[in-house]
Amino acid sequence: MKTWLTHHRQALRFVLSRFLKNKLSTLFICLSIGVTLALPSVAYIILHNLNGLVGSVKSESKLSVFLTANPSKELTADIQHTIEQNPAVQSVLFVSKQEALEQLIAVDSNKSILESLQTNPLPDAFFVEPKQLDTASIDSLKIELSKIKGVETVLVDDSWMKRLNYLLLLGKKILIILSGLLAFALVAVIGNTIRMQILTQQAEIELSQLIGATKSFIRRPFLYVGALYGFGGGLLAIVISAIIIFLLNRTITEIAMSYQADFKLLFLSSDALGLLLVISSLLGLLSAFVSVQSLHKKSDTRL
Repeated sequence: MKTWLTHHRQALRFVLSRFLKNKLSTLFICLSIGVTLALPSVAYIILHNLNGLVGSVKSESKLSVFLTANPSKELTADIQHTIEQNPAVQSVLFVSKQEALEQLIAVDSNKSILESLQTNPLPDAFFVEPKQLDTASIDSLKIELSKIKGVETVLVDDSWMKRLNYLLLLGKKILIILSGLLAFALVAVIGNTIRMQILTQQAEIELSQLIGATKSFIRRPFLYVGALYGFGGGLLAIVISAIIIFLLNRTITEIAMSYQADFKLLFLSSDALGLLLVISSLLGLLSAFVSVQSLHKKSDTRL
Protein backbone atom coordinates (compact mmCIF):
# COMPACT_ATOMS: atom_id res chain seq x y z
CA MET A 1 0.00 0.00 0.00
CA LYS A 2 2.83 2.36 0.90
CA THR A 3 4.58 1.62 -2.39
CA TRP A 4 1.36 2.27 -4.32
CA LEU A 5 0.89 5.65 -2.62
CA THR A 6 4.54 6.52 -3.27
CA HIS A 7 4.12 5.81 -6.99
CA HIS A 8 1.03 7.99 -7.19
CA ARG A 9 2.74 10.81 -5.28
CA GLN A 10 5.72 10.67 -7.61
CA ALA A 11 3.48 10.72 -10.69
CA LEU A 12 1.53 13.69 -9.35
CA ARG A 13 4.72 15.63 -8.60
CA PHE A 14 6.04 14.87 -12.07
CA VAL A 15 2.84 16.12 -13.71
CA LEU A 16 2.73 19.29 -11.60
CA SER A 17 6.35 20.06 -12.46
CA ARG A 18 5.49 19.71 -16.17
CA PHE A 19 2.56 22.06 -15.71
CA LEU A 20 4.76 24.66 -14.04
CA LYS A 21 7.28 24.46 -16.89
CA ASN A 22 4.51 24.95 -19.45
CA LYS A 23 2.28 27.42 -17.62
CA LEU A 24 0.96 29.24 -20.67
CA SER A 25 -0.03 26.16 -22.66
CA THR A 26 -1.57 24.57 -19.55
CA LEU A 27 -3.58 27.74 -18.91
CA PHE A 28 -4.91 27.86 -22.46
CA ILE A 29 -5.96 24.20 -22.37
CA CYS A 30 -7.76 24.67 -19.04
CA LEU A 31 -9.30 27.89 -20.33
CA SER A 32 -10.73 26.16 -23.39
CA ILE A 33 -12.18 23.47 -21.13
CA GLY A 34 -13.55 26.13 -18.77
CA VAL A 35 -15.31 28.03 -21.56
CA THR A 36 -16.85 24.81 -22.85
CA LEU A 37 -18.12 23.85 -19.39
CA ALA A 38 -19.35 27.37 -18.65
CA LEU A 39 -21.92 27.26 -21.48
CA PRO A 40 -24.11 24.47 -20.04
CA SER A 41 -23.47 25.77 -16.52
CA VAL A 42 -24.89 29.21 -17.31
CA ALA A 43 -27.81 27.63 -19.19
CA TYR A 44 -28.55 25.42 -16.18
CA ILE A 45 -28.44 28.41 -13.81
CA ILE A 46 -30.91 30.35 -15.98
CA LEU A 47 -33.31 27.40 -16.31
CA HIS A 48 -33.10 26.63 -12.59
CA ASN A 49 -33.93 30.24 -11.69
CA LEU A 50 -36.78 30.36 -14.20
CA ASN A 51 -38.26 27.24 -12.59
CA GLY A 52 -38.13 29.00 -9.24
CA LEU A 53 -39.70 32.10 -10.73
CA VAL A 54 -42.59 30.09 -12.17
CA GLY A 55 -43.12 28.43 -8.80
CA SER A 56 -43.42 31.83 -7.12
CA VAL A 57 -46.03 33.24 -9.52
CA LYS A 58 -49.36 33.21 -7.72
CA SER A 59 -51.43 36.16 -8.89
CA GLU A 60 -52.02 34.87 -12.42
CA SER A 61 -53.25 31.39 -11.48
CA LYS A 62 -56.66 31.99 -9.92
CA LEU A 63 -59.70 29.80 -10.35
CA SER A 64 -63.03 31.49 -10.98
CA VAL A 65 -65.87 29.85 -9.03
CA PHE A 66 -69.26 31.05 -10.31
CA LEU A 67 -72.33 30.44 -8.12
CA THR A 68 -75.85 29.54 -9.11
CA ALA A 69 -78.35 32.30 -9.75
CA ASN A 70 -79.47 34.28 -6.69
CA PRO A 71 -77.89 32.21 -3.89
CA SER A 72 -78.88 33.06 -0.33
CA LYS A 73 -76.46 34.78 2.00
CA GLU A 74 -76.26 31.65 4.14
CA LEU A 75 -75.38 29.48 1.12
CA THR A 76 -72.77 31.98 -0.05
CA ALA A 77 -71.21 32.04 3.44
CA ASP A 78 -71.19 28.23 3.56
CA ILE A 79 -69.49 28.07 0.16
CA GLN A 80 -66.84 30.58 1.23
CA HIS A 81 -66.20 28.67 4.45
CA THR A 82 -65.86 25.38 2.54
CA ILE A 83 -63.42 26.89 0.06
CA GLU A 84 -61.33 28.52 2.80
CA GLN A 85 -61.07 25.22 4.67
CA ASN A 86 -59.63 23.45 1.63
CA PRO A 87 -55.91 22.79 2.31
CA ALA A 88 -55.05 23.39 -1.37
CA VAL A 89 -56.36 26.96 -1.26
CA GLN A 90 -54.06 29.91 -0.58
CA SER A 91 -56.62 32.74 -0.54
CA VAL A 92 -60.23 33.50 -1.50
CA LEU A 93 -61.78 36.71 -2.83
CA PHE A 94 -65.58 37.14 -3.13
CA VAL A 95 -66.97 39.46 -5.81
CA SER A 96 -70.73 39.95 -5.86
CA LYS A 97 -72.57 40.24 -9.15
CA GLN A 98 -73.30 43.91 -8.45
CA GLU A 99 -69.62 44.66 -7.88
CA ALA A 100 -68.73 42.74 -11.07
CA LEU A 101 -71.27 44.78 -13.09
CA GLU A 102 -69.98 48.07 -11.69
CA GLN A 103 -66.39 47.09 -12.57
CA LEU A 104 -67.48 46.11 -16.08
CA ILE A 105 -69.30 49.39 -16.61
CA ALA A 106 -66.25 51.31 -15.37
CA VAL A 107 -63.90 49.78 -17.93
CA ASP A 108 -66.19 48.87 -20.83
CA SER A 109 -66.72 51.24 -23.73
CA ASN A 110 -70.38 50.22 -24.16
CA LYS A 111 -71.60 51.63 -20.86
CA SER A 112 -75.00 52.60 -22.28
CA ILE A 113 -75.76 49.01 -23.27
CA LEU A 114 -74.82 47.64 -19.86
CA GLU A 115 -76.75 50.35 -18.01
CA SER A 116 -79.85 49.62 -20.08
CA LEU A 117 -80.05 46.01 -18.88
CA GLN A 118 -83.18 45.27 -16.83
CA THR A 119 -81.45 42.61 -14.73
CA ASN A 120 -77.87 41.83 -13.82
CA PRO A 121 -76.79 38.78 -15.90
CA LEU A 122 -73.55 38.29 -14.00
CA PRO A 123 -73.26 35.66 -11.22
CA ASP A 124 -71.68 35.97 -7.81
CA ALA A 125 -68.17 34.57 -7.90
CA PHE A 126 -65.21 33.56 -5.78
CA PHE A 127 -61.66 33.97 -7.08
CA VAL A 128 -59.48 31.26 -5.57
CA GLU A 129 -55.70 31.31 -5.49
CA PRO A 130 -54.22 27.78 -5.23
CA LYS A 131 -51.10 26.88 -3.26
CA GLN A 132 -49.70 24.56 -5.93
CA LEU A 133 -49.39 25.63 -9.56
CA ASP A 134 -48.79 22.28 -11.23
CA THR A 135 -51.48 21.04 -13.59
CA ALA A 136 -52.43 17.99 -11.52
CA SER A 137 -53.00 20.05 -8.34
CA ILE A 138 -55.08 22.68 -10.14
CA ASP A 139 -57.22 20.05 -11.89
CA SER A 140 -57.81 18.26 -8.59
CA LEU A 141 -58.82 21.51 -6.87
CA LYS A 142 -61.16 22.36 -9.75
CA ILE A 143 -62.97 19.04 -9.35
CA GLU A 144 -63.33 19.52 -5.58
CA LEU A 145 -64.72 23.04 -5.95
CA SER A 146 -67.18 21.93 -8.63
CA LYS A 147 -68.76 19.47 -6.17
CA ILE A 148 -69.68 22.17 -3.64
CA LYS A 149 -73.41 22.80 -3.35
CA GLY A 150 -74.35 26.11 -4.95
CA VAL A 151 -71.42 26.20 -7.37
CA GLU A 152 -72.47 26.43 -11.02
CA THR A 153 -69.13 26.54 -12.88
CA VAL A 154 -65.41 26.54 -12.09
CA LEU A 155 -63.08 28.01 -14.68
CA VAL A 156 -59.31 28.10 -14.72
CA ASP A 157 -57.11 29.66 -17.36
CA ASP A 158 -53.83 27.79 -16.97
CA SER A 159 -52.99 27.57 -20.66
CA TRP A 160 -50.21 30.15 -20.24
CA MET A 161 -48.73 28.08 -17.41
CA LYS A 162 -48.84 24.92 -19.50
CA ARG A 163 -47.13 26.67 -22.40
CA LEU A 164 -44.45 28.02 -20.06
CA ASN A 165 -43.88 24.60 -18.52
CA TYR A 166 -43.58 23.08 -21.99
CA LEU A 167 -41.00 25.71 -22.92
CA LEU A 168 -39.02 24.99 -19.75
CA LEU A 169 -39.18 21.26 -20.48
CA LEU A 170 -37.93 21.94 -24.00
CA GLY A 171 -35.12 24.03 -22.53
CA LYS A 172 -34.13 21.18 -20.22
CA LYS A 173 -33.98 18.73 -23.11
CA ILE A 174 -31.91 21.15 -25.17
CA LEU A 175 -29.58 21.58 -22.18
CA ILE A 176 -29.14 17.82 -21.86
CA ILE A 177 -28.34 17.48 -25.56
CA LEU A 178 -25.96 20.47 -25.45
CA SER A 179 -24.20 19.08 -22.38
CA GLY A 180 -23.76 15.71 -24.06
CA LEU A 181 -22.29 17.26 -27.21
CA LEU A 182 -19.95 19.50 -25.22
CA ALA A 183 -18.87 16.56 -23.06
CA PHE A 184 -17.97 14.65 -26.23
CA ALA A 185 -16.06 17.69 -27.48
CA LEU A 186 -14.16 17.89 -24.18
CA VAL A 187 -13.21 14.23 -24.37
CA ALA A 188 -11.93 14.81 -27.91
CA VAL A 189 -9.95 17.95 -27.00
CA ILE A 190 -8.34 16.58 -23.85
CA GLY A 191 -7.78 13.19 -25.45
CA ASN A 192 -6.06 14.70 -28.47
CA THR A 193 -3.86 16.85 -26.22
CA ILE A 194 -2.74 13.83 -24.20
CA ARG A 195 -2.27 11.81 -27.38
CA MET A 196 0.16 14.44 -28.66
CA GLN A 197 2.01 14.38 -25.34
CA ILE A 198 2.34 10.60 -25.55
CA LEU A 199 3.75 10.84 -29.08
CA THR A 200 6.26 13.50 -28.10
CA GLN A 201 7.43 11.38 -25.15
CA GLN A 202 7.56 8.14 -27.12
CA ALA A 203 11.32 7.86 -26.72
CA GLU A 204 11.07 8.23 -22.94
CA ILE A 205 8.30 5.64 -22.82
CA GLU A 206 10.32 3.11 -24.82
CA LEU A 207 13.37 3.69 -22.62
CA SER A 208 11.30 3.23 -19.47
CA GLN A 209 9.94 -0.04 -20.80
CA LEU A 210 13.45 -1.27 -21.58
CA ILE A 211 14.53 -0.75 -17.97
CA GLY A 212 11.49 -2.60 -16.63
CA ALA A 213 8.80 0.03 -16.10
CA THR A 214 5.30 -1.44 -15.92
CA LYS A 215 2.38 -0.29 -18.07
CA SER A 216 0.59 1.18 -15.08
CA PHE A 217 3.70 3.15 -14.11
CA ILE A 218 3.91 4.64 -17.61
CA ARG A 219 0.18 5.36 -17.88
CA ARG A 220 -0.24 6.91 -14.43
CA PRO A 221 1.20 10.41 -15.23
CA PHE A 222 -1.00 10.75 -18.32
CA LEU A 223 -4.10 9.85 -16.31
CA TYR A 224 -3.18 12.53 -13.78
CA VAL A 225 -2.69 15.00 -16.63
CA GLY A 226 -6.22 14.36 -17.89
CA ALA A 227 -7.79 14.58 -14.43
CA LEU A 228 -5.93 17.81 -13.60
CA TYR A 229 -6.85 19.35 -16.95
CA GLY A 230 -10.49 18.58 -16.19
CA PHE A 231 -10.24 19.90 -12.62
CA GLY A 232 -8.53 23.11 -13.73
CA GLY A 233 -11.09 23.58 -16.49
CA GLY A 234 -13.88 23.08 -13.93
CA LEU A 235 -12.42 25.79 -11.68
CA LEU A 236 -12.18 28.21 -14.60
CA ALA A 237 -15.73 27.31 -15.65
CA ILE A 238 -16.96 28.34 -12.18
CA VAL A 239 -15.11 31.66 -12.43
CA ILE A 240 -16.39 32.33 -15.97
CA SER A 241 -19.96 31.40 -15.01
CA ALA A 242 -19.82 33.66 -11.96
CA ILE A 243 -18.67 36.60 -14.10
CA ILE A 244 -21.41 35.99 -16.67
CA ILE A 245 -24.13 35.72 -14.00
CA PHE A 246 -22.82 38.89 -12.33
CA LEU A 247 -23.02 40.82 -15.60
CA LEU A 248 -26.49 39.45 -16.38
CA ASN A 249 -27.76 40.33 -12.89
CA ARG A 250 -26.79 43.97 -13.36
CA THR A 251 -29.25 44.23 -16.24
CA ILE A 252 -31.86 41.87 -14.79
CA THR A 253 -31.98 43.84 -11.53
CA GLU A 254 -32.65 47.08 -13.39
CA ILE A 255 -35.43 45.46 -15.42
CA ALA A 256 -36.99 43.92 -12.29
CA MET A 257 -36.89 47.30 -10.51
CA SER A 258 -38.78 48.90 -13.39
CA TYR A 259 -41.57 46.37 -12.74
CA GLN A 260 -41.29 46.90 -8.97
CA ALA A 261 -40.09 43.33 -8.55
CA ASP A 262 -37.12 41.77 -6.82
CA PHE A 263 -35.51 39.11 -8.97
CA LYS A 264 -31.97 38.07 -9.78
CA LEU A 265 -30.19 34.94 -10.91
CA LEU A 266 -28.90 32.85 -8.03
CA PHE A 267 -25.56 31.11 -8.53
CA LEU A 268 -24.89 27.40 -8.15
CA SER A 269 -25.02 25.86 -4.67
CA SER A 270 -21.92 24.40 -3.06
CA ASP A 271 -23.14 20.88 -3.89
CA ALA A 272 -23.61 21.80 -7.55
CA LEU A 273 -20.15 23.39 -7.66
CA GLY A 274 -18.62 20.24 -6.21
CA LEU A 275 -20.52 18.10 -8.71
CA LEU A 276 -19.25 20.28 -11.58
CA LEU A 277 -15.64 19.76 -10.45
CA VAL A 278 -16.15 16.01 -10.11
CA ILE A 279 -17.72 15.75 -13.57
CA SER A 280 -14.99 17.83 -15.22
CA SER A 281 -12.26 15.78 -13.51
CA LEU A 282 -13.89 12.51 -14.54
CA LEU A 283 -14.21 13.72 -18.13
CA GLY A 284 -10.52 14.55 -18.15
CA LEU A 285 -9.65 11.19 -16.64
CA LEU A 286 -11.84 9.38 -19.17
CA SER A 287 -10.21 11.29 -22.03
CA ALA A 288 -6.75 10.34 -20.81
CA PHE A 289 -7.71 6.69 -20.36
CA VAL A 290 -9.17 6.48 -23.87
CA SER A 291 -6.10 8.13 -25.38
CA VAL A 292 -3.66 5.88 -23.55
CA GLN A 293 -5.60 2.74 -24.41
CA SER A 294 -5.99 3.68 -28.08
CA LEU A 295 -2.27 4.18 -28.72
CA HIS A 296 -0.21 1.16 -29.66
CA LYS A 297 3.47 0.75 -29.62
CA LYS A 298 5.21 -0.58 -32.66
CA SER A 299 5.17 -3.97 -30.98
CA ASP A 300 1.32 -3.71 -30.80
CA THR A 301 1.27 -3.60 -27.00
CA ARG A 302 -0.80 -1.03 -25.21
CA LEU A 303 0.65 1.54 -22.86
